Amino acid sequence: MIQLNKISYVGIFLLFVLLLAGCSNSEGNTTPKQEQEGTTPEATVKVQEAEGQQTRKVMDAKGEVTIPANPQRIADISGSTEELLILGFKPILSGNTDMADPTLLTPIVKEKLGKSTSTAGWFQTEINLEALVAASPDLILAGPTQEKVYEQLEKIAPTIRVPFGFNAFRDRFAFVAEVMDKTTEMKSWLKSYEERAADLHSQIEAVTGQETFAVIEATQKEIRIYSRTGVAAILFNDLSLPMAPGTPEPDPWGGKVTSLEALASFDADHILLLAENDQNVLEQNDIWSNLRAVRSGHVYRMTTRQNYNEAFFALGKLAVMEQISGDILQKKN
Repeated sequence: MIQLNKISYVGIFLLFVLLLAGCSNSEGNTTPKQEQEGTTPEATVKVQEAEGQQTRKVMDAKGEVTIPANPQRIADISGSTEELLILGFKPILSGNTDMADPTLLTPIVKEKLGKSTSTAGWFQTEINLEALVAASPDLILAGPTQEKVYEQLEKIAPTIRVPFGFNAFRDRFAFVAEVMDKTTEMKSWLKSYEERAADLHSQIEAVTGQETFAVIEATQKEIRIYSRTGVAAILFNDLSLPMAPGTPEPDPWGGKVTSLEALASFDADHILLLAENDQNVLEQNDIWSNLRAVRSGHVYRMTTRQNYNEAFFALGKLAVMEQISGDILQKKN
């Protein structure tokens, strides 16, 4: 079994690059939201009695699966724990683990589920099957990363193969809602989220007008400018804030590595800075202090860890959107 230890942020980023590059449905792409939701594979539901227990037949990523009609012990290793919570389910095992320590749940999931929910590693890596067996699930949700252990998973409990990975938030949410027969609840939550995003957009626009925004990540070795995925998707897609001219076309993972020299000509009015601390290649350079957003005090900070723990999942996206909007409005008022 794979037992995951703490991973360096550099190693995590390289893994994210590979994972995001492999996801064809980025949450930050410009396809209208309604169209994105409509791309989800159909899940055919048939309720039957099997051995005295009510079951449901659904179509997952590979074919028909018979699952409990009312599962009580869900093990989620697909990255859908926050969405399951919204739909009214409380997984007894989750793969939504902390970026820095895959033995721990993310703060939001931990707050909602407490210590009773166990882990089996991060859902985008090969999970610990022994921990999964110990949880005694009656239903497993597994993502694309778990494909090679599917036969072992289905021996533990009925397993739904969720075909959408890390950054395909809307498609993943829609698929899970359909197979769990909770589409109405999903649509209600998304409607509320989009209404809140529109309200915050109006509040921000009232004080910033057409001022531009940029998302920059700074590590000890390099600088990355994001325009899609994670917090960038929240800023530019959900909140519809103006992107700074000169934002580079992103690589498949949603951003672009850039140089300090190139950053000098990329002068946004507002910068959301992703950094673990101020000991990074950007803030130790004079170019940084001369940027317009820095001079005017319009820099808003969050950690890379928070971005990857929260900004790709339903409850986290809402929390990050509220946090960023509050920071912008506070500095402008």
